Amino acid sequence: MKDALGYYQILQVSPTAGFEEIKRSYRDLAKRWHPDYNKDRDTTDIFQELSVAYETLSNEDSRRIYDILSQVYGKENYPDIESMTLFKDGDEGVAVRAVNLHEVRAWFASYRSGSSFTTAAYPRALRLTAKTAVLNWLAGWWHPKAFLANIKALRDNFKYPLSRQESLRILLHNMIVYAREGQTVPSRKCGLQALELAPAENRPVIEAFIDGLNVKAARPKNWNIVALRCSQLIVPVILLAAIMFPAAGSYLNLNEAELWSLFSQKDEIDYYQQVNFGGGQESVDDVVVGKIMSIPVDKSDSSKLYHLLKESKIMYGPSADFDVIKILPAATTVRLTGYTPDNVWARVMIDNGETGFVYYEDIAQGIGKEIPFGSSIIE
Repeated sequence: MKDALGYYQILQVSPTAGFEEIKRSYRDLAKRWHPDYNKDRDTTDIFQELSVAYETLSNEDSRRIYDILSQVYGKENYPDIESMTLFKDGDEGVAVRAVNLHEVRAWFASYRSGSSFTTAAYPRALRLTAKTAVLNWLAGWWHPKAFLANIKALRDNFKYPLSRQESLRILLHNMIVYAREGQTVPSRKCGLQALELAPAENRPVIEAFIDGLNVKAARPKNWNIVALRCSQLIVPVILLAAIMFPAAGSYLNLNEAELWSLFSQKDEIDYYQQVNFGGGQESVDDVVVGKIMSIPVDKSDSSKLYHLLKESKIMYGPSADFDVIKILPAATTVRLTGYTPDNVWARVMIDNGETGFVYYEDIAQGIGKEIPFGSSIIE
């Protein structure tokens, strides 16, 4: 176990020493170095160091905090416990990590490279790693010396998207800050995550701290490290797709429209018709449909109210092969909630709240017949 400030060394005991051994050693050393007993030289500083070390190690809670912080801090950066604040990403201080970012920016005349750790929650970590990767791929090659540096940066960002030691430091630091603030649940959550990163020999003291919180809380969801790594490949994947897509069309002698049709037609359609409402609510029909360009439903938005130009069948899906939900008369008012990419079919909501499909050419913007009282298409 590490001794960041040398307290165990000052008291001449092992980090595994019991409280009685610490007490005896302190008494012996205090007699030796107390200014009243040692007249040979000025021993005030030595005695003061003994007192500070003993005050910390003779108390179970303060000793435990010292042992934990010694795992992740050294003498040069050991924090003042009274003024410790949270490492946070916005409002998030529980499930944060140290994102490892190696960057290379090259110009023909010069280049620069560097690395940094950024405290981030998972959503921002994913954005940061992707952004760094894109910039490295696009702007990291344009200098002879930058070439190898960029290869190393891309490799390191892929292999180690997070710093294990820095992430452990953040979690243990926040665990203690939360506990001192009386927030035992987030403190426990930080501790549970830290246990997975800590070396085996250091886990008992963390476990003892967590047990001392006397609270139950589930561990936050694991980070998707695979996704962070794959974000490093975003540029080559896009380039490969750009090369392969037109190449496939050329090989099959298809034009752009035919190629889109080839990729958009499926034997099995694999997702549900979903309508998103303005307040964050959702409605999912029990029918499967093709890819739809959705329009968020705001029932106060009159611009999305349309009417039928003629008597029309409202279908369960964007095809004449689907069953009919209802046959509505001309001039019936409906709400537009989506459309197919080829603009052939429109998805509409009808008065009873159901959504279905009608040919886009059979509707026009604006209210037709008066909307019935209690209709689901307006507030």
